[in-house]
Amino acid sequence: MQTRNYIVFIFILGLFLKYFNSEAQESQMKFGAYIDSFYANDFSNPSDNSRPYVTQYARSREFNINHAWLRGQYESEKIRASLALQTGTYPQYNYAAEPAFGQMIYEAYAGYKITKKGWLDVGVFGGHFGYESALSLDRELLSPALATEYTPYYQTGIRFTQEITENTEFRAVIVNGWQNIRNTNNRQSAGVAIDHRFNDLLFVSYGNYYGLDVDGTGEDVWRFHNNAIIQFTPGEKLSLTGILDLTLQENSTTNENENLSASFYTFINSYQITNKWSINGRYERVIDQNEILIASPVAGFDQHIASLSVNFNPIENATIRFEPKWYFGPSDYSTSSEQGSVYQVGFAVRFE
Repeated sequence: MQTRNYIVFIFILGLFLKYFNSEAQESQMKFGAYIDSFYANDFSNPSDNSRPYVTQYARSREFNINHAWLRGQYESEKIRASLALQTGTYPQYNYAAEPAFGQMIYEAYAGYKITKKGWLDVGVFGGHFGYESALSLDRELLSPALATEYTPYYQTGIRFTQEITENTEFRAVIVNGWQNIRNTNNRQSAGVAIDHRFNDLLFVSYGNYYGLDVDGTGEDVWRFHNNAIIQFTPGEKLSLTGILDLTLQENSTTNENENLSASFYTFINSYQITNKWSINGRYERVIDQNEILIASPVAGFDQHIASLSVNFNPIENATIRFEPKWYFGPSDYSTSSEQGSVYQVGFAVRFE
């Protein structure tokens, strides 16, 4: 019965958005919606069904909504704005530190075109660096890598985006910290990113972040994060992507000039079998022994992680995915398991 109600809701929502988008053509308004539902089974059997380390697909052994939002957008030659309100287990876990109103906001910004190909946006928007999207539909695999989970999905502040050439884009931000809607101290943070596509074969990107953040002891510490991406696409069906994330952070437990570090090495292989079927693999090496980003139920986080996602796209903007994931240590996966394995299936659809 519940599944049938979801299908009816999605059908009615699709008709609603199709009608309003057709009516909004001349007014430059656009409406959209996104729904991402899932079932996951974590074989470490978390006692409260809350999976460790993740904010996406974070519930074990239950059907649930990972992420759903409704969005309205406006864009003219000089002005643009977007407001999207969300629900699901993803905002429940990822926005837990935000005030109640902030947990509802997926994005809320207004922008002005200040150069021929440059926009200045103010408000809540997506992170300015990184490879994987917050949306399953826009990723190769069902779940995101831990590097994606532990770098900003969202930011609040000012964002400048400039298309330098047809193949090069530059971004700069001044924001309320690492991943905050409400600022946690009296200082803003800054970051830049640049993307460049050399040709159909090679794409590269670099982004960084520098600012004050609160560590596990509640102290303000300086954090400097670097993200680098290189992607090879040797053919229409195959792509190979390597991502490096390195975080350096001030050590608040000693007076010495010492930095702590966390590193994420991510490799993604994507192969398009047919127009509707693809298979995608990911390997991650994650080391955060000092727990500057990943709070672990055991002493320090040190894992090799392998994921395999089989994707079926029946129509445009809809996908069904099955993904097993394995954690190989060397540190324990949880207090009750040296190694961990998770099997999860998801269905995502976007209406625009």
